[in-house]
Amino acid sequence: MYINIICDYQHRPEYRRLVKPKEKAFYLSVDSSFGNLLFDAKAFSRDLGKQLDSVSLDLCEIAAYVYLGDKAVERGRYEKWTRNLSYIVPVRNPELWNSVKEILTNTLAILSGDNIRFNFVPKINGKESEASTASVKSVGFSESDCSCLFSGGLDSFAGAVYLIQKEGRRPLFASHYVGGSLKTVQGNLMAAIEGEFGEEFHHVRYRVTSKPNKRAPHKYVRKESSHRARSFLFMSFAAVAARLHDLSDIFICENGVMSLNVPISDARKGSRSTRHAHPLYLLYFNQLINALYERKFNVQNPFSFWTKGEEVELLGATKLYPMLKHTVTCWGYPNQTLRYRHSNHCGYCMPCIVRRVSMIAGGMETYDDQYVVDVFGSLDNLTGAQLRNVEDLAYFCQSFSILSKTELLYRYPELVMIEAGADKSAEDRIGKIVRVYKKFAAEFLAVAESRQSALVEPVIQEASVFADAVLCSSGL
Repeated sequence: MYINIICDYQHRPEYRRLVKPKEKAFYLSVDSSFGNLLFDAKAFSRDLGKQLDSVSLDLCEIAAYVYLGDKAVERGRYEKWTRNLSYIVPVRNPELWNSVKEILTNTLAILSGDNIRFNFVPKINGKESEASTASVKSVGFSESDCSCLFSGGLDSFAGAVYLIQKEGRRPLFASHYVGGSLKTVQGNLMAAIEGEFGEEFHHVRYRVTSKPNKRAPHKYVRKESSHRARSFLFMSFAAVAARLHDLSDIFICENGVMSLNVPISDARKGSRSTRHAHPLYLLYFNQLINALYERKFNVQNPFSFWTKGEEVELLGATKLYPMLKHTVTCWGYPNQTLRYRHSNHCGYCMPCIVRRVSMIAGGMETYDDQYVVDVFGSLDNLTGAQLRNVEDLAYFCQSFSILSKTELLYRYPELVMIEAGADKSAEDRIGKIVRVYKKFAAEFLAVAESRQSALVEPVIQEASVFADAVLCSSGL
């Protein structure tokens, strides 16, 4: 049975035909007067300095509905993690969206792990809107040559420096924010980049979130915290920015450990580990926007084969390293970290642990933020969930440190999935992927040993026993 997400408040006959009896339904709307979601298309168009065409308006609205619909429907536990979601969306170009429906659902299925379907119906309020017809002043920045996501995290900060300094690019930066705290972080980091390189960059910040609205007939209630579909929102707005400025290259900058999505435990397989920058997701998204706009884009992650520690080393070689403290990595930011007075990082979620290891490995611990929980301290001070995160990662790193490439392929078949759709004539990419994880594993184990962490030795022993079992069962 599907849960219906009806992206409209109108009671249209086709909606009744699309929703079966007893199926649940949630209602979303970006209507400026009565909607429960906030997306100001006119402001986005103004900041881009370009009028939004009807296809781009549709893409922005669909991305907003997918992002907030994902957070409105609670996941179950264990085998009930996967949801059946049916989106009913009014669009200005129904024939076009029906023609790309399969690639759209494949893109989101890879990203969120859900069973998703779309029903597109004609938008009643006309083909165009104010955002596509209002006059827009040209933005006074020099020409950009690519579009790049800029989240306010360490990876996107390092990515901006890499593209400008190492590749000689002039990115148009696209940033999503929900509240003022993240907007401030993004603004401060961009100001530091502009000061370092002595030039101004086109930086577009857009806000998409739920909206308390007494006039809305349906109240929005957030029930899910995993937000696996968030990357689709980020990528869609960056693609629209690229389309309107006639740019072909779109960059998302994320280290290989977090983007390649090799699960660190059996409980984290599939979409239980984030796939926000997974190569297969990026491939599908690239195909989607190529089909939508009938032109070729190149969606790329320049850090696919980098560890976060290597990104820290890149920043450490510039004058920007003091700003590392102000980048935000924690999965719980800002909602869960508001209760922490002196930190934006919980210290025990997977991104926080990877960040902390990488900052120490890159020699920049002095310039790091504080962590509320010290996972390398006394294990008795950790909750079960906190201990499980760092133990799982320690076990995973020890496996990568002692197993060969062939043994790792046997233990982690997900390494092969990363290669789906890749150019088979390219250099040995699996070897490069293994190198990324082995390098991070060495960084993690060195940090744990230097902190004399009590979790390392028993995990090492357990991983060694497993390695012997792999060798015996595989005949290696």
